[in-house]
Formats: sequence, structure tokens, C-alpha cells
Amino acid sequence: MSLTDKAGHALDSRILAVLVGMAGSFILFAAYLVIPPAGIFSGLLAPFPAAYFRLRHGRGAGIIIILGATAAMTAYFGISAGTFYLVQCGLIALLLPELLLRGFSATRSIVWTTASSVLLLAAAVVFFSVTSGQNVHQLAVAEIQKSVAQAVAIYEKSGVKGEELAVLKQTMAAAADLVIRMYPALIVITLIGMVGCNLALLRRFAAGMGFSLNIDEFSTYRNPEILVWGLIAAGFSLLADNRIVTTPAINVLAIIVGLYFLQGLAVILTVIARQSIAGVLRAGLYVMLLLQPYLAALVAAIGIFDLWGDFRTPRKQENL
Repeated sequence: MSLTDKAGHALDSRILAVLVGMAGSFILFAAYLVIPPAGIFSGLLAPFPAAYFRLRHGRGAGIIIILGATAAMTAYFGISAGTFYLVQCGLIALLLPELLLRGFSATRSIVWTTASSVLLLAAAVVFFSVTSGQNVHQLAVAEIQKSVAQAVAIYEKSGVKGEELAVLKQTMAAAADLVIRMYPALIVITLIGMVGCNLALLRRFAAGMGFSLNIDEFSTYRNPEILVWGLIAAGFSLLADNRIVTTPAINVLAIIVGLYFLQGLAVILTVIARQSIAGVLRAGLYVMLLLQPYLAALVAAIGIFDLWGDFRTPRKQENL
């Protein structure tokens, strides 16, 4: 094969990669928009095609994929969806591989990428508020209340009536109020999950592309010890009888508890890895977390107490 043929083949390969990346990222994010809440899982992975082909074919390929997917999203769903995709997925897909290629650790890459995404999102919100004259917080509140009203209507149509319906309405109203107060934390937690999922996938494929990334095993994840003081401060702040104090506190508390959930999950996976049927136990754990979300509180508690218990260090049996 001549040099010209090789160059043409490489160009064709890059064009095909860009098209596949655009289509993959568009489909994943479109599913997130069209079929919630099941689409949440596809939304978490929407940056991956661009991030993967950025590693494989360079920075230019990643940028073209993001711009192309943004244009497609805008053309099909409108400018709001296109902007949402660009802000939520574009920065993650481009910044995360850059940090990893520069030797950043997994934790530092997640922190810097998430922080940058939050700042970009905040800037986009401010820009939208100034240019449109609309209050983004009120729009978010209206959307949450609309979702609650739709859920109540579904229960009414299914035959729920009387006192049972009244209790349901009261419960959902309380849940909506809680979500309204802590949706900033939920956004941050979602971004952390998105960055973490894409980092895990990049780690899996990077070796096959000849990259040696500075990513340790997830089982070694541990929060800095000083973080527990933030947990304590936020917890005590909730005792104040003032929403100006308790609303930021509940958001900080939710984010910190989410980080300790990750540490608790790392502890459990370390213990499971020592068992002979580790694969079955690991799959069972993930299924239980999906079916019983309250189990996440126990996992977070394990992460908190790992600070003192050091559960991952094997205990040596003493001879009596």
C-alpha cells in the first residue's frame, strides 16, 4: 500500500470515527431527553463516544464530534437542548481525556472536570437569565411541580382515591419541596456520576489504545479525612430554624454523603473481591442498590465509619 493510500485510509477512518461518535453521543443524549427516568443511564454515558475518539484520533476529532452532536441536537430538539448537551456533555468529553493524558489521577480528574462543569453550567444559567429575563430557579420549581402533578394524575387514573390519595398528595408535595431545596446538589451529584462513569470506561479502553493512564482501582478510593468535618458542620446547620442556613446545608450534606457512598461502595467491593463468588455478589449488590435505594444510606454509613474502622485492611488472626 502506497503512502497516499495509507493517508487516504487513515482519513476515511477518522471520518467514520467522527460520524460514529456524533451518532452515538446524539442517540445516548436523545434517549436521556425522550425517555426519562430510564434515559438517565444513557445520559450518563453521552460524553463517552466523543471522549473515546478524542483518545483514539486526537483532539480535533473530539471537538468535531461535540460540535456536530450539538448541531444535531439543536436541529432536532431546539436550541435549549443543544445548549444543554454542549454544557453538560461537551466539557466532560473534552476536558476529562486531556487531564488523564496529562497524568492527572482519577480523583483529581473527576474533581477538576466536575468543578469546571459546575462553573460552566452556572455561567450558562446566568447568561440565560440576563438575556431572557426569566428566573431559572422559578422555571426549575415549575418543572418539578409539574412532574409531581403528572405523577398524582397517574395515580388518580389508576384508582387511588379518598384518604389514600390525600396522603399520597401530601407525601409527594413534601418530596417536591425537598427536591426544590436540594436540586443544586442533585445536579452536582449527577455530574460526578457522569464524569466517574466515563472515566471508568476510558480506563477500560485506554490500554488497548496504548495509553497508560494514572487511574487506580476504584476499591482504593478514600475521601480526605477533613471531609468528615464538613459532614458534621452541615449536619448541625440543619438544626437552625432558618431556610437561608438549612438550604445550603442540606445541599452540602447531600454532596458529602454522596462522596461517602462512593467510599462505602469501594469498601464493599474490596470485601466482595476476596470471596470465591465475587462476580455473583457484585452483581447482586448492584441489583439491590437499584431495587432498594434506601440501601445507599447503609453504604454511605459504611464509608463514613471506614474513617475509623479501616475495613479494607485484612485482619490478622492471632494464634491463641
